[in-house]
Amino acid sequence: MTLWEEITKELDKQVEDLKNLLAYGGSSSYDEYRQVVGRIEGLELAKENIQNIVKIRVYEEEQ
Repeated sequence: MTLWEEITKELDKQVEDLKNLLAYGGSSSYDEYRQVVGRIEGLELAKENIQNIVKIRVYEEEQ
C-alpha cells in the first residue's frame, strides 16, 4: 500500500465515522451537528488538497 493510499484510507475512515455519528443521532444540538459537518468538510478539503499536491509532485518528477 502506498503512502497516498494509507492517507486516503485514514481520511475516508474518519469521514465515515463522523457520518455514522450523525446518522445515529450522535449530535445532541444543532451546534454539535454543525461542528461535525464542518469537520467532515475539512477532512474532504484536506484530502482534495493532498491529492492535488501529490499529482503536481508526480507530474513534476516525470518531466
